[in-house]
Amino acid sequence: MKKRTKFLLLVLLALLTPAVRAEWQTPDTFRNANDTDGAELFAETVNNGVCGSGMTWRLDVDGVMTISGKGVMTDYPSANTVPWRAYRLDIRKVNIEYGVTRIGSYAFSDCAAMTALTVPESVDSIGDSAFANCERLSDIVIANGLQEIGNRAFTGCAALEKLSLPKSVNALGQAAFSYCAGLTEFRAAGSLEETRTSLFAGCTSLRTITLPDTVRTIGLRTFSGCSALTEFTLPERVSVIGSYAFEKCAALQSIALTDRMTDIESGVFSNCSGLKSVTIPDSVRNIKRAAFENCNALRDVYYTGTATQWDSVSMVDFRDQIRRRMIDVHYGQAEPVSDVTIESISVNNGRVTVDVSGSPEEGSVLFIAAYDADGRFLNMDSYPIDDPNAYTVFAKEAHTLTAFLLDSRRRPAASALSRNVS
Repeated sequence: MKKRTKFLLLVLLALLTPAVRAEWQTPDTFRNANDTDGAELFAETVNNGVCGSGMTWRLDVDGVMTISGKGVMTDYPSANTVPWRAYRLDIRKVNIEYGVTRIGSYAFSDCAAMTALTVPESVDSIGDSAFANCERLSDIVIANGLQEIGNRAFTGCAALEKLSLPKSVNALGQAAFSYCAGLTEFRAAGSLEETRTSLFAGCTSLRTITLPDTVRTIGLRTFSGCSALTEFTLPERVSVIGSYAFEKCAALQSIALTDRMTDIESGVFSNCSGLKSVTIPDSVRNIKRAAFENCNALRDVYYTGTATQWDSVSMVDFRDQIRRRMIDVHYGQAEPVSDVTIESISVNNGRVTVDVSGSPEEGSVLFIAAYDADGRFLNMDSYPIDDPNAYTVFAKEAHTLTAFLLDSRRRPAASALSRNVS
């Protein structure tokens, strides 16, 4: 009896095993959403398929797109050729699983509803236009391991506010972050050597940029139209700044060029209407056409060489601009560093008080200029530095007041401050 029972049990297992094994070996990634059995087994799957050799994709009902496998995703020639193109407005989050080594070109372009992206350390490159025009993408997590971001990879990601790249990144493609209108802060570390053409062009909210000291080249139009950028420190190894690299950076107030530079290219600071001072090293031999065109606020050029050296610098039109605008050229010095700040201008019953912090040197002079509603100059008074806390002057018919401080050698000792008073 026992032997017969054992025999029947073995037969039953033999009959059941093939069916169980067949079901277990059927991967969900090869099922179609229209397949009844597949739809029942994977009820949350909207659709799935293949996106490269050994690579699969799956979109669930919550809008989560998961890319799985080991290797590279397909580089698609255009956004219209991506297999999940019809679902692009349903994708809300993209999860790239460990094992994927490349995110394909145009893979998630125009996924306007996507808000979050996770990139694991196995990914070493992101293809061209991979996330272009994902206008709601705001949460990006990139693990150390990524090396290259392709051309226009994140262009038009308007909701992206802050981005910090890992040290592994060593190449950023042309216009990779262009027209990210909400981007305010960008930080990169590692071995990046250049910023390519139009990298941040049109990033109108960008205020803080940190680049590694390995950068040697600032590319053509890198920061074109970054109108909120007030200051920028060039990495000390920079030897080339491409034409129009900082054009239309209207809020930029000062810039110090590195002593590795020999040329200031055409239009590099054109239409920087707020630029007040620039430091030019004596290594510079050529200042090309329109380098400082329409920089109407520029008042001071700090040149580290001598007057004789300055006279030997080739300038297409800048020397004439200096003469016409009465720009001061200060020889043998970089822009002075000072702890002095004009903190505020306040008005009470026609009396103007200017608060100055820091330690102005003896012999410094505070100037207060008054302008009418049309911007016409009315008058200007000067006050020696005796009490560093407050200064008063009676302003008649003034619409705008501007305060600025000069040291004993009549060099700017603090950034000027303006205020509308009527």
